[in-house]
Amino acid sequence: MFFLRNKNDRLLISIIIIVSVIGIIYFGICAISENSKKDGENPFEYNIENFRKSEKSLIHYSEVQQINPGLQRLHAIAVGTDDKIYVSGVESIVILNKDGSAHSSIKTAGTAYCLAVDKNRDLYAGMKDHVEVYNAKGVKTAQWESLGERAIITSIAISEKSVFAADAGNHIVWKFSKTGQKQAKIGEKNKAKDIPGFVIPSPYFDAAVDPDGFLWVVNPGRHSLENYTEEGDFRSSWGEYSMKIAGFCGCCNPTHMVILDDGSFVTSEKGIARVKVYNRLGELVSIVAAPDQFSEGVEGLDLAVDSSGGIYVLDPKRKAVRIFRKEVKNEKR
Repeated sequence: MFFLRNKNDRLLISIIIIVSVIGIIYFGICAISENSKKDGENPFEYNIENFRKSEKSLIHYSEVQQINPGLQRLHAIAVGTDDKIYVSGVESIVILNKDGSAHSSIKTAGTAYCLAVDKNRDLYAGMKDHVEVYNAKGVKTAQWESLGERAIITSIAISEKSVFAADAGNHIVWKFSKTGQKQAKIGEKNKAKDIPGFVIPSPYFDAAVDPDGFLWVVNPGRHSLENYTEEGDFRSSWGEYSMKIAGFCGCCNPTHMVILDDGSFVTSEKGIARVKVYNRLGELVSIVAAPDQFSEGVEGLDLAVDSSGGIYVLDPKRKAVRIFRKEVKNEKR
């Protein structure tokens, strides 16, 4: 039993309850609406199992390997340009060779909730409220300033000149120089500049830089991916709420995103767990992993990609790194 000590506590609990109820009702209405389109079925039956079934013809990837990094809790993954694999756990980061064998480890004072590796093999670790930098030998070379008590750093993206830190607590993306100087805030709501503002109901808020150097940020509460210049000007967005396989459903999806060398997007979701590939225009082209390939209730499916286009999925339920590769179809001569 606990007691609410003041009006602010009671107000916070009330808001949480109201938002949860609205979310459940909204999800149920959407499920009923989609079910009602199916002939011969009860249109009022609340059944999300229909949406767990993926179109088999869209699955163009196969799982080729599972790696156990030896951590009790898995928080984040990154793959370097040399295909070394970095996985963070509680107060530690494990570095694996591309075949999955152990390479080295880094002991950290806190837990890194997101990771990124640049071309120089410098490792950027997003702790709760600040960024730490480690060189290729695992030595900490910098600790950047705190972003405040509300900060929850959930993603780091790196361009040629800048480092971007997605902050789910403050609902913005911070732009830094490579040496850690804070330069700008990106994504604050601004009607004059057509910036809608980030809606972040839960601590999933991802960012990545595409091959052309533009910043992409997931707006999970709006079920969309938004494109910005390095200076923070809004360019475009794609994505929609839908229970259909091409859309994103639930309160806040996609949870994670990574960009392939050809500019395609790989996304992962919670609720109905799945991993998908979209082309540069935001059109669904493939399913990487379907819901029936994951344990019930899994979330935190962080993503990374290697030099040959292999897709790495961090699976906290299985405590494993799961590697998927595109299937090669035999052509008839």
